[in-house]
Parts: sequence; structure tokens; C-alpha cells
Amino acid sequence: MLRRTLLAAAIPLWLSSALPAATIILVRHAERVNAMSADALLSPAGEKRAKLLAQVLKDVPIGRIYVTEVRRTQQTAAPIAAQLHLTPIAIPQSDTDALIGQLQKLGENETALVVGHANTVPAIVERLGAGPAPPMSDAEYDRLTVVFTSAGKARALILRYGVAAE
Repeated sequence: MLRRTLLAAAIPLWLSSALPAATIILVRHAERVNAMSADALLSPAGEKRAKLLAQVLKDVPIGRIYVTEVRRTQQTAAPIAAQLHLTPIAIPQSDTDALIGQLQKLGENETALVVGHANTVPAIVERLGAGPAPPMSDAEYDRLTVVFTSAGKARALILRYGVAAE
């Protein structure tokens, strides 16, 4: 609980200190069911984490949400999207160039949430110029990376939310 409270307090403070800059929040999809199918759904723990993400980000002025075609990314984004009355934009997991292009178009003071995968989140951070980002293990679901971009420069802040997956 303390960890979630600290993170919830830290994000708005960082956002206000980083302005004017585009802010990109990146998370991996929440825990999936044990099936290793390409389109595995969220597990009950993943559904709980998705709701926690919405709670943690409730005061962040997110204007766009990007997900992949994989349902678990969409399920992870669903609670915050509903809360903010936003429709997530699906970009294929394999088309990182298209996503980077959209993120680079963000204006100063705009904020976007990206829900990706263990292999795409670090790559996106690096492509935005704030890397290299540490790789994500297959069991890591609690990393929340905030990238601030301004005047062609980027910096990243890595935070945690919820409990670490077991």
C-alpha cells in the first residue's frame, strides 16, 4: 500500500516539474493466464493490476492511450481508458515505427500511456532517446517507465506499482 501511495504522489510531482515536455508512460501488460498462447488473456492477478494502474494514474492528464492488437494489452488499458473516457489506439506490436511516429508527434504538455510487452517497452524507451532501458524479464509486471521528451531530448524515470509478480 505504501509503495502505491508513494508512486501515486510521485507521478503528478514529476509531471509538474518536467513541463513543458511530452510525457509518455510505458507499462507492460498485466499478468496473463498461464497459457502461452499469442493472445492469452489477463489472469485474475492481471485484472487486479489493471485496476491498480487506473487508480495510480487517475490524476495524470493522459490524452491518448496506445495498445497493441493483443487483447491483454487492451484489457490492461481498459480500466484507465474507461475512467478517462478514452478509446485506446491499437498499433500492431510489430510496428514499433508507427508507434514511435505517433509518440514523437506529441506536443509539449501532452501525456500518453503505452501498454506494451516485455520485449517492446525497453525498445520503445530506447527509440525515444531515453535508453538504454534495462531488459524486462517474463515475470516483471510492476515496472512503470515515464519518459519526458522536450526539444529532441528525452529522459526516463523508472518506477514500480503494485507488488512484484512471483
